[in-house]
Amino acid sequence: MCIALCLLIAGATFGAVNLLKGSKSPPSPDNGITSSNESYFQENHKQNEAVAPVPGAVDSVGSISVDVAAKNVVVMNADTNTLLYQKSSTDKIAPASTAKMITALTVLDYCDSEDEMTVGTEIELIHEDSSRAWLNQGDVLTVRQLLVALLLPSGNDAAYTLAVNTGKKIAGDSRLTNEQAINVFMDKVNEKAHMLGAENSNFVAPEGYDAEGEYTTAYDLAIIAQACLDDPYISEIVANYKSYQKWVSGREVTYNNSNELLNPNSQYYYPEAIGLKTGASTLAGNCLVSAAVINGKTYICVMMGSTVDDRFTDSITIYDKIKAH
Repeated sequence: MCIALCLLIAGATFGAVNLLKGSKSPPSPDNGITSSNESYFQENHKQNEAVAPVPGAVDSVGSISVDVAAKNVVVMNADTNTLLYQKSSTDKIAPASTAKMITALTVLDYCDSEDEMTVGTEIELIHEDSSRAWLNQGDVLTVRQLLVALLLPSGNDAAYTLAVNTGKKIAGDSRLTNEQAINVFMDKVNEKAHMLGAENSNFVAPEGYDAEGEYTTAYDLAIIAQACLDDPYISEIVANYKSYQKWVSGREVTYNNSNELLNPNSQYYYPEAIGLKTGASTLAGNCLVSAAVINGKTYICVMMGSTVDDRFTDSITIYDKIKAH
């Protein structure tokens, strides 16, 4: 009986110890890694916002040193997503007409290039000091012809015609007012921008005219520019300095590109340049998002908050440094 009693006491003691041990959850390796990764990500995320949030590693070997007048700059190798130069690249800034790049991309998500659109009262929505393609109510153009009018002479009237017609098509309702159709379209513009990775942008107007709540960054514009270069219609349009068009309604026009890097008669002509878009507004200053093919590689240069001339000369300086590297 004494032996049995001792065994019973020993068993009870052993069970109690195990019970106490089991009540304490062991440290989870997964929880530890998650915590560590979250901390690491947050630190790097803050650092990237301030320094260079470009996908991929920064190519320090190919980086360039340059002094430019523009307030916000990004220079990147579009083939490898590597950053060569940046200056305040994540500051929120007004886009001006560089916003027309994302407008063009969004239109082509919902419309075929040969779809026809009729110019309506939406062109009365543009501001008096707007750049124009001089569309008239009743003109009938293909989407591609409207994109030419949008991207070469930077027509704000073309922006509104594209936005209203595309917005109505997206909604499946031709009875929408101009304002309703534009709201539908701009929702898709911002969806498109965020899908591309331009997450620090908010576009309010299809032409990029200064507006409350509208902003982008030099980095986001580089991402959008890269998408434009990947689009066969847009990349072909923005590479031309001059374009003759005969519209569906019979009108004939010839547009010159506002990008002087493409003008053979300009002091700023740069043979390697292949686009993309100029811009100018009170808040944005003078801007240029350009691209050039140098030694078989494609480079994007974003100049925001510059001057009329410096946006071209500084871009040339940068491309020359890349060429000499």
